[in-house]
Amino acid sequence: MERWSVFVSEHPWRVVLIWVVAVVLAGMAARSWGGSLTDSFSVPGTESQAALDLLVERYPARSGSELLAVFHTPEGTIQDAAVQSAMSEFARQAAEVDEVGDVSLPGERPGNISPDGQTAIVRVTFDKRANDLNIEHIGEVIALGNIYRSDALQVDFGGEPIREYENEPPGAAELVGLAAALLILIIGFGSIFAAGMPIVSALVGLALGTIGILIAAAMLDISTVAPTFGAMLGIGVGIDYALFVIARFREQLAAGVDPREATRAAVTTAGRAVAFAGSIVVVALLGLFAIGIPLIANLGLAAALVVLIEMLVAISLLPAMLALIGRRIDRFSIPGLRYTAGGERGRWYRFSRRIERRPWIYLAIATSILIALTLPAFDIEMGVSDDGNRPTSYTSRRAYDLISNGFGPGVNGALFAVVDNSSQQLTPAELERVRRALAQDEGVAAVLPPDPSANGETALISVIPTTAPQQAETRQLVNRLRESAVPQALEGASPDTRILIAGSTAAFEDVTAKMISRLPYFFLIVIGISILLLMMAFRSILVPLKAAIMNMLAIGSSVGFIVAIFQWGWGLSLIGLDRTGPIESFLPMFMFAILFGLSMDYEVFLLSRIRERWLETGDSGESVAFGIGASARVITAAAAILIAVFASFAIFGDERAVKTFGMGMAFAIFIDATLVRLVLVPAFMQIAGPANWYMPRWLDRTLPGLTIDPPIPVRTRVRRMIGVALHMVLARPQKSELR
Repeated sequence: MERWSVFVSEHPWRVVLIWVVAVVLAGMAARSWGGSLTDSFSVPGTESQAALDLLVERYPARSGSELLAVFHTPEGTIQDAAVQSAMSEFARQAAEVDEVGDVSLPGERPGNISPDGQTAIVRVTFDKRANDLNIEHIGEVIALGNIYRSDALQVDFGGEPIREYENEPPGAAELVGLAAALLILIIGFGSIFAAGMPIVSALVGLALGTIGILIAAAMLDISTVAPTFGAMLGIGVGIDYALFVIARFREQLAAGVDPREATRAAVTTAGRAVAFAGSIVVVALLGLFAIGIPLIANLGLAAALVVLIEMLVAISLLPAMLALIGRRIDRFSIPGLRYTAGGERGRWYRFSRRIERRPWIYLAIATSILIALTLPAFDIEMGVSDDGNRPTSYTSRRAYDLISNGFGPGVNGALFAVVDNSSQQLTPAELERVRRALAQDEGVAAVLPPDPSANGETALISVIPTTAPQQAETRQLVNRLRESAVPQALEGASPDTRILIAGSTAAFEDVTAKMISRLPYFFLIVIGISILLLMMAFRSILVPLKAAIMNMLAIGSSVGFIVAIFQWGWGLSLIGLDRTGPIESFLPMFMFAILFGLSMDYEVFLLSRIRERWLETGDSGESVAFGIGASARVITAAAAILIAVFASFAIFGDERAVKTFGMGMAFAIFIDATLVRLVLVPAFMQIAGPANWYMPRWLDRTLPGLTIDPPIPVRTRVRRMIGVALHMVLARPQKSELR
């Protein structure tokens, strides 16, 4: 890092030129090789995935995704000549669209006309899964249906292809988040010029990260929400990382240091902390690969890519700009907003000294609050929210409501049984036995007649639940069908016959089960590697273990918070939602990975200042108080920026998953930067004293020599060792009096 700091400070224009070339080349690459995003995913090793694979192999005509065109007439019936003509003409035109394999009119398949006769479903079956379809072809089908929409005939669309088509575009949330971040930076830095630099740095990193996601999408299945999650993380961490580097640079300038020397100092201190902190976030996100679900792993990979680029920008492009700008960074200062670096005499220093007098009381109160906030997390229900949670401006939401009102909520999430025999044709009697066994469960509203393949060896049987896809009763029905109805249906059947239960609810139930089974590996990888990195950074055993435990408490409180809002419904209408539901099964794991990494960010930034002071004085109480005083203002400003960014997505975003993620992250950052970082950490470290920095010699020799400590010349090191010894002897009586 020392050599790099010299290069950046001595050759800033070269560094800037390298980044300009990188942005141009990345943009060209995205235009040539960029891929498309997807909402479909595979879950290897699960029953629902096995059913889909079997359909692709044995019944390809029913293996593609289905688009539901819902026709509803508020007056009259669906049998009216005008409505029949509209549906027939739509079906004829839709069948001619590329990638459409089959179109079924309501009367051709049972269960597609509502009991009141006012709603009907035209089923458009594509010849591929939704994630493999050309978005333009889905749009063509929608455009054809829109032609027949009128005051007398409502036409809306649902199904997996529509979810693939309806992506939430970037917009108000990003702009509000950036505006809030800029305002906080102006207040914190007291200068428009200084406040604008973190925004520029974050936007450069976000642009490159988004381009990287699109390029990766050409080779991997990347979720449609990846750019939104990337924007939340990229804006937040990019500004945070820049904030710490700029704050250290301005401290050096305030001390009278030359701008280029200030740049070197900022890179070797704050830049080193940013590199360690960013590495921990990246490791935590890559830990999602341990879950074993490709789309979730790739979502973590996309987010890790954005964080990695933001980290590289903060330790290269940003310092180069600082070296070029120099003392002009304080131009356009705002009267009354004078920037101060913090330190011994600030209010945060005095607050830490107050904690030092009664650390056990502060530790007990803060811990009790975190445990109380975590309690709702034990009632969490993981699943998938259905289209009924989307805004009514989405055609998928309107189609959901039409189907729910006309046919019952279960039609929106129909399950299906794949019956297959590889050695002989399935007999009508055998299929009827399966149908009756499935229909016996009280959670089943209807079982449609079997739909056999051309060779008769595979059949598809649709099962309509009595409850909506996101309800717990539907998930319980999946398990009952697999555990009871399927074995009953197989009694007396051919030995080669097999029955697999699938559908969207079944798939997400499989996702949840697989996640729970892989949690130990996930936690072991993320927590273990993070502890190892912190051990290397601070040459301590207690500090990393303490950080891991406190981070877990902060994360638990955030999960409890989103359960109270999105599952229990506390204040749900305030963020634009009108229905409670389960927590998306991938969100707690994704939030854990990000929050664990971001919490370690603040831990690294705070402890790096405490560690520096400890190396200078050897006084634990003074080191903690000085570290809090020197970094609390920057940490609170950084946390406020992240809270503003995440909250803007929670308030102005449309997708329920994005809102849940934004609210959970904003609350967790608030708890972490206040209760944890400014109360729990100083209380614990005051109690532990010098033991905070204990590490056995054998472990110190075993770990790689990577450390966050700034380079110290040998002569200075010897002088500090003597000073530390004298300070420890002379300070003991004062410490005991203070306590």
